[in-house]
Amino acid sequence: MLIPIPDLLRARRLLCVQPHYDDNDIGAGGTIARLAEAGADVHYLTVTDDVVGVLDRELSDAEARRRLAAEQERAGRELGVRGQHRLDYPDAGEWSAFALRREVVRQLRSLRPDWVLTVDPWLPYEAHQDHVRTGQAVTEACLLFGLPRFASGDPALDASFEPFRLRGVALYFSAAPNAFVDISATRARKHRALDAYVSQFDAQGFALLHGALEYKERAWAKDRGFEYGEAFKVLAPGHLHVNLDADEMF
Repeated sequence: MLIPIPDLLRARRLLCVQPHYDDNDIGAGGTIARLAEAGADVHYLTVTDDVVGVLDRELSDAEARRRLAAEQERAGRELGVRGQHRLDYPDAGEWSAFALRREVVRQLRSLRPDWVLTVDPWLPYEAHQDHVRTGQAVTEACLLFGLPRFASGDPALDASFEPFRLRGVALYFSAAPNAFVDISATRARKHRALDAYVSQFDAQGFALLHGALEYKERAWAKDRGFEYGEAFKVLAPGHLHVNLDADEMF
């Protein structure tokens, strides 16, 4: 393999970019909690305002956003998330992946993480364009952010930017994972964090969510020496363009 696959568990500062307010926690909450517990500096960037999924039709959009943000803060404290950043693009709306790419480049240049987590935009049959556009914009930003002539829309930041090494990109909700993380010690915290999301899950929804996750967490751990796991497609930035080793990375 021309470019080795990096070790996610060595991450020290993470930018976790999600389409909706709960995706990071559902897809990677146990791993995020484990890394934060080990001293990693974890930051979330949430792309959409997520109001389409709110169950209470009587709430104004403004009140829905306020409640969603409060629930996300509560969940983030459970997992050890240090910073929450929100773009409030319209949920399931007409927004540009190019605009998001610029926002992510700004975050990368200002935060200077060594790892990025996001959704896998190449998940087969993924119909939600918020997920597809987010994953594609984030991965392309990880490829382009270090190029000095790439404009982020913040001239002062671009002028002062000093290149740094982004070590890896981890994609959750992936059909082709190549890394499995033991979350046995942090799984309970993950599921407690998910219980904060009462605006979008009723009792039946929570039961289905926790049950489906337990099934997958056990499956990802099977024959790997631990009880519960999470799965990722882990890539180095160099894998994101003309990757001739793609078929060897399962």
